[in-house]
Amino acid sequence: MHKQYTDRTRLGGGTQGETFLATDQATGRRVVQKVVRLTGGTTGVKDIELWERECETLATLDHPAIPQYLGHYSQDLPQGDREFVLVQSYVDGEDLEKVIASGRRWTEQEWIHLARQLLHILGYLHALNPPVIHRDIKPSNIILRADGRLALVDFGGVQSVVQDPAGGSTVIGTHGYMPPEQLVGRATPASDLYGMAA
Repeated sequence: MHKQYTDRTRLGGGTQGETFLATDQATGRRVVQKVVRLTGGTTGVKDIELWERECETLATLDHPAIPQYLGHYSQDLPQGDREFVLVQSYVDGEDLEKVIASGRRWTEQEWIHLARQLLHILGYLHALNPPVIHRDIKPSNIILRADGRLALVDFGGVQSVVQDPAGGSTVIGTHGYMPPEQLVGRATPASDLYGMAA
């Protein structure tokens, strides 16, 4: 691990890497590290391209409901692998998937308040030029803070350019929340709204 960051604790993992909570020794702040490892056969060039795209996009974003980009680096590991690390500010809260699984229920007015917050975040992303499309809106990527404010995390599938209508080769998203056009590699701002509604 980079010497500036210590006390790394695993938060979770998925198809595009693992996420860790760590401490920035320079500031004392808790940070999140998203780690992709290039190994003998488990991580490919496409994973690194997605990681680079996420770093580049997050570096341009400035919204209180999106974790702040703090930097990125790569390093060689003792066993010959290479680790690519994105560092972001830590959002203290719990993802909506866990909150829902715990049995929490909201009133209609509370749901409307949550939806408006998420629409505000998506409105910011989609109004950028070119629009930033998250492509993986789902409960586990939405953090509910203790004060009731939402944050949108995990920009690993982000698309910062509206693609050719004919589609592309990268299919990103989660079944059940992914609109049909994403199955053929296309995404527009409406694709994020579909995920939100789902």
